Amino acid sequence: MKFIRKDEFKDSKWSAGLTTEVFIYPEDASVGEKNFDFRISTATCNEKVSNYTPYKGFNRYITPIDNVMNIETAGEKFKLNPFEVLFFNGDDETKSSGDVRDFNLIYKKGLDAKMYSLNINNFEFEAKSRAVIFNYDADLKVDGKEFEKFSAIYLEKEKIEIKGIGKIIICEF
Repeated sequence: MKFIRKDEFKDSKWSAGLTTEVFIYPEDASVGEKNFDFRISTATCNEKVSNYTPYKGFNRYITPIDNVMNIETAGEKFKLNPFEVLFFNGDDETKSSGDVRDFNLIYKKGLDAKMYSLNINNFEFEAKSRAVIFNYDADLKVDGKEFEKFSAIYLEKEKIEIKGIGKIIICEF
């Protein structure tokens, strides 16, 4: 188990705001070179409408974590409430609107991954392979250690116990 604190996240600007990389695999990969297998990030949007960077050859999951998000991908429109997850093809033209911070999992096609959110009240989790658990704003402890708000935990084939009540997002790959 590896705790990933907020001050370890990597911030960079994108056309409509700020993106914050929570985790990338392999660790020496670069989002700019698109040579990663899995990338987990949050992003803010400062524009009325933001056009997403295309990720050809990748699939994506997204969820708003603080406000409602209106998103359009492949010509279909969705209204997502906080922590409601949408899967879409990274090849498709995608745009969104709303003053929102979102949470994303982007992964290479041909690989298996999933992302989902949970409201928890003391929770046991077992990573069958790899997983990242994101704590948005809850007071949680993992195996007796503080799991800080707006931080993450990386797991490889291990079982943990999370104590507390709150919202988490789980990415498995």
